[in-house]
Amino acid sequence: MQNVWLMTMFVFAVAFFLVFFAVYFFRPRKKDKIIPNTLERELIDPEDISLPHRAEPNWPATFETSAGEKAEVRIVSVSQGSGFIKSDTRLEIGEKFQLTIHLPDRPALQLKAEVTWSNMHLPPEKVVNRGMGIRFIEAGEDAVCLIDDTISRHAAARKAAENPAAE
Repeated sequence: MQNVWLMTMFVFAVAFFLVFFAVYFFRPRKKDKIIPNTLERELIDPEDISLPHRAEPNWPATFETSAGEKAEVRIVSVSQGSGFIKSDTRLEIGEKFQLTIHLPDRPALQLKAEVTWSNMHLPPEKVVNRGMGIRFIEAGEDAVCLIDDTISRHAAARKAAENPAAE
């Protein structure tokens, strides 16, 4: 019985020593500063980001929020599933709204969208186009086909402009 007690005390002493050793020698020091991920880090200019599946259609559109607020906007960039709306109207991130795209050669397209980011809080000298990034939540087949077709035509036009001898 005494051997069991001695063995138990030995195991607890070794465990205590290992925990003390780990806490003492592997704790963060004052020189090991943890830098929080904040908004003050250097931001990348959106114009420097290369997005291969994006087009700049400059479509006129109207949006209506659930509160009934309406505004005339322009869709200046679109990709499959998202876009950028040029607007001075401020919507909160995560706010959902109804978007109607007005095209001269087609009937108006109805989309449900959500604000994913906004540059409304930035000073005017830091903004090229005032507006917000959106994500399409519900898009009908017509809207998906229109966006795909626009992106394809834009990519083909860009490729033709880069390689004029290929034609």
